[in-house]
Amino acid sequence: MRTIQDQMRKWIKANNMTYHPERNRKERKQKRNEERMTEREIKELMGTYRPIYRRGKGGAFRQR
Repeated sequence: MRTIQDQMRKWIKANNMTYHPERNRKERKQKRNEERMTEREIKELMGTYRPIYRRGKGGAFRQR
């Protein structure tokens, strides 16, 4: 029993067609711009420098 790939090669030869499998092509990887962030910027994105509000007595919001 032949594999599909063998059958494909035979069919291509019989029909005089050209076949270029994907694996033979080299694809270039796109370079990502590496943005270097400081520790302060990362913490700012996470929200560590924002004021914290909690419920106090009587349901009032109090800043911590």
